[in-house]
Amino acid sequence: MSSMAVRVLRLIALVVLLVVPALCPMPLHAKPDVVARHWVILDATNGRVVAEQAARQPVAIASLTKVMTALVALERGQLDETVTIVPEDLVGESSAGLRAGQTVTLRTLLYGLLLRSGNDAAMAIARAVGGSPHQEDPVARARFVGWMNAKAAALGLDQTHFRNPHGLDEPGHASSALDLARLTRFALDDPRFVAMFGAGTYEGEGFNWQHTNRLPDRYPGVIGGKTGWTDDAGLCLIEVAERAGHQLIVVLLGSTFEAWYEDAAQLLDYGWTLVDPIEGPEDAARLFQWWWRRTDDPVASGLVERSWLWGRAVGPVEWEPYREAPGGQRLVQYFEKGRMELTDLAAPVDARWRVTGGRLAWELLTGFRQVGDDTFVPRAPAAIAVAGDPGNPYTYALLGRLLARPAGAAGQPVTAQLLPDGTIVERPELEVFGVQYGTPFAETGHGIASVFAEWVEGRGPVWAGDRLREEPLFTPWVTLLGYPVTEPYWVRVPVNGVEQDVLVQCFERRCLTFTPGNPLGWRVEMGNIGVHYRAWLAGAIVVCAPIAGRYL
Repeated sequence: MSSMAVRVLRLIALVVLLVVPALCPMPLHAKPDVVARHWVILDATNGRVVAEQAARQPVAIASLTKVMTALVALERGQLDETVTIVPEDLVGESSAGLRAGQTVTLRTLLYGLLLRSGNDAAMAIARAVGGSPHQEDPVARARFVGWMNAKAAALGLDQTHFRNPHGLDEPGHASSALDLARLTRFALDDPRFVAMFGAGTYEGEGFNWQHTNRLPDRYPGVIGGKTGWTDDAGLCLIEVAERAGHQLIVVLLGSTFEAWYEDAAQLLDYGWTLVDPIEGPEDAARLFQWWWRRTDDPVASGLVERSWLWGRAVGPVEWEPYREAPGGQRLVQYFEKGRMELTDLAAPVDARWRVTGGRLAWELLTGFRQVGDDTFVPRAPAAIAVAGDPGNPYTYALLGRLLARPAGAAGQPVTAQLLPDGTIVERPELEVFGVQYGTPFAETGHGIASVFAEWVEGRGPVWAGDRLREEPLFTPWVTLLGYPVTEPYWVRVPVNGVEQDVLVQCFERRCLTFTPGNPLGWRVEMGNIGVHYRAWLAGAIVVCAPIAGRYL
C-alpha cells in the first residue's frame, strides 16, 4: 500500500471518529429500570417519541381501551342525551355502580367511564351512541366498536384492534403503548375530553365518583390519566403531565400493583431530562415560575382565599456556591416565603424533590450558613423577628436557643408561652384554641403542632395545565418545610399593629405561624423567611411591605 493511501485511510478514520459521535450521541442518562414490560414517552407538543421500550408490540391493554370509547362517544354522541341502563350493560369487574332501569345522561356515563373505569358505563355508551339508547341491542354496540376500529385506522394506529368498548380480555383485542400514546395525543385536542380525563371527582345525577388515578396525589404536574388492569394486560397506565410549558404522555403496560405508579413517575422524571433540560438561569427561571404558578397564582389572582406558599419573587435566578454542585455552584431564586434551588441541573430527580428549598430556618436559628452537604460558614444567629410585625423581640436567635428543649407530650394541649427573655410559662387559657403536640420525629426529636399538621395535609385548588383542580398542596410537605426543629410556642406580638396571641414553630426550611384572629384561609401562614435570609446575609434591617392588610 502506498504512503498516500495510508494517509488517506488515516484521514478517513479520523473523520469517522469525529462524525460518529455526532450522528449517534450517547444518552445523557440511562433508561429507568421499571417493571412495566412495554412503555413509551411521547412529547405531546410535536408527537416525537422521546424514549420507548417494546412500545410497538400489540398486547392486551385493559381499560386503556376507554380512551377510544370516550373519543368516539364525544365525536358521535350528544352529552345531554339520556340513556336507560339495561341488565346487559352490567358486565361486572370495574364498575361505575350503574343499576338497570336508571336513566342518566351520556355526560355522566363518560365521567363514569374515565373516572371510575366503569365497564358498565362503557357498555351503555356503546349501545346508546351506536343507536339504541333505551333498550338492549347487540347490533348497536357492535356498530360502535366498528367505529372505534375505523377511528384507529384513520389515525394510523396500525397495531390497534378493538373487540369491545371496555377492554376486558378477549382474543384479538389489542394495541401497543405507542398507538395508545398517539391516540391520547389526538384526544387531548378535545377540551371536553381533557376536562373529564383530568377531573379528580364528579358529582351529578346521584353519583359521587373519585378518579381511580392516584398519581396526581404524589406527582406534581399531572393533568390527566387512565388506569387499567386485567390478567392478560397486567397493570396499565396512561399519564399526561405538564411542566414549564412542556407536556409529556407516558403509557406503560404490563406493570404490577406495587410498581405501576412508581414506573410512571420514573418515566416522567426521565422524560423531563430529555425534553426540558435545565442548562442555565433562563431554564431554571421557567421551571421556578411553573412551581410558583401551581400553588400561588390562584392566590395572586384572587381565585382562592388561602395563605401563600412562596409569595413574590425578591430577586432573579442567580448562582450561589454549593460544594457538591457541579462546578461548585447551584441555581437559586428567593421568594418572600422561601428559596427555590437546583443543585445538579442534569440529574434525573424525583419530581417532588426536583426543586428544593434549602435549610433556611435552621441556618437563621443556628447562625451557620450551609454551603455544602457538610460544609458550613459560621455567622451569628439572625436577630430578625420570626412572627408578627418587624422589630419585635421574638427572633430566630431567641428560638435558636431552644432547639434542644424536650418535646411536649403528644396529644397534650399546647399552652406554653415564650417570653422575650427566653423564659417559658404555661397559660392554660390558651387551651381554648385546641392545638395539641404531635408525635416527635426521629430525625429531629420534635413533633408538628396539630394545627400545622392538619394544614400540611390539606388540599386546595392548584393549576393543572390550564385548569384549576383540587390536589394536595404539598407533595410531600417535608420537601417544602423539612422536619420540625423547635417546639410550638405561643408568643404575644403585634400583627398589623394589633397585639395578638400567635403560635410559632420552626422547621428546617420554613417557620409557620397560627394566628387565631386572622380570617380562616390566613390563620396558618409561612413566615417571610426568604426576605429574612437575604437580610441576614446582607446584615440589613428587615421591613416588609403589607399587601391587602397582611404581611406576605
